[in-house]
Amino acid sequence: MVSQNTIKMKKITFLSLLSCLFLVTSLFAQTTYYVKLGGNNSGGLSVENAFTTVNNAVQAASDGDTINIVGPINQTGQVAVGKSISFVGQSDATITGASARMYVVNAANKTISFTGITFQDANSSNPGAVITITQSSDLTLTNCILKNNVSADKGGAILASGTGILTITNSLFDGNSANKGGAIAITSDGRQLIITGSTFVNNSVSNSGGALYLGGANANSSITSTTIFNNTVNFTGLNQSTGGGIRIEGARPFTISNSLIYGNFVSDGNETASSDIGGPTTVEMTLNHSITKNIEPSLIAVADGGNDVFSTSKTDANLTSSNLTFNSTTGKVEYVAVNFTEDSPIDFGSDGNDVGAWNSGLALSLNKQDVLAANLLVFHNKSSNSIEISHTISSPLSVELYSILGTKLLGLENVAQRQSIQASSFASGLYILKGASSGRSFSKKFIIN
Repeated sequence: MVSQNTIKMKKITFLSLLSCLFLVTSLFAQTTYYVKLGGNNSGGLSVENAFTTVNNAVQAASDGDTINIVGPINQTGQVAVGKSISFVGQSDATITGASARMYVVNAANKTISFTGITFQDANSSNPGAVITITQSSDLTLTNCILKNNVSADKGGAILASGTGILTITNSLFDGNSANKGGAIAITSDGRQLIITGSTFVNNSVSNSGGALYLGGANANSSITSTTIFNNTVNFTGLNQSTGGGIRIEGARPFTISNSLIYGNFVSDGNETASSDIGGPTTVEMTLNHSITKNIEPSLIAVADGGNDVFSTSKTDANLTSSNLTFNSTTGKVEYVAVNFTEDSPIDFGSDGNDVGAWNSGLALSLNKQDVLAANLLVFHNKSSNSIEISHTISSPLSVELYSILGTKLLGLENVAQRQSIQASSFASGLYILKGASSGRSFSKKFIIN
């Protein structure tokens, strides 16, 4: 027979378990708040009851919560973010600033992220007109646009110091300006910067680092698949080491991969000079499959007694015939397809990736000496206006034809060893033939003219 004490103990144990479950659930519960112009400030838990300012939402939020920014809003003052919050844009979220910094991260050990939001027209006498993070917290921006923001100090858009990781992915920095770091300024040894798939264009400074000023000595920072174009240092002299595109400082390694850093310059008000990457000789530069024109001081390979690695890159490129231009609609730097014998932002360095933030979407051959590619010839026959394919591949071969923009134009199976394709419907320009046989693939570029 079960005693009353045993029953009471079981009840107490069960109630204690429920209390623990409730506590755990509460700890992991996340709330989504909304901010929208014209909201009624009734708790912010729906679009209809949205807060009208980001600051009100931040005050209500707790660690782990999400704040959705809906459509355009105006921000007139600085918002202090001392919690781990995810800010997410909806309905073309655009935050327009005034004569003040927008956000400052004022607590350590936090994780803050902004996704799908445009930040524009902030004008501040403080560093980092859009975001300043000096505490040892992590900050992530994904699919964001930061344009026309101005700081009278460092970091036209973002100033980052302390420790932690600043991650920038698939974002655009356009027309920002500052004293140092027109778009971003890093000023501490412990701040790691990871930039991927992003575009920096039309940013400017009066001192150094037209787009990026990277101070400190963090050894794990990197830039990958990024375009840095038409950024400027407006200086008292034509000092190319000030870095019209990037100024990198510190005694540390730094890696740039699959990036196009070109067309940046320094100006003294009368003359201009090419200036893409600048920095002291203590920076150990690894430049992988990238294109640039001017690095000051010049890189010195390990074989020549230096500490730089750049054999897979072009460091004195001339892309004049590519006619690089920034398309504000796409948010990308675009170019004219050129003859395959010239340096090109597509498939440069034979590593299977395009150079810069622009992505053709093509899976390109990793090795130009690939045995399949070596056994196939493709060219345009002007007299018959046809694409001629000839190969000696014994296994069944299929091919696909792509434009330079990555549009698939046609596909053929079981291609004959000599095959003609009528080209009258194709405009002049660069094309890519992708082939596959026995589970292996390759690609070749050719010109129709």
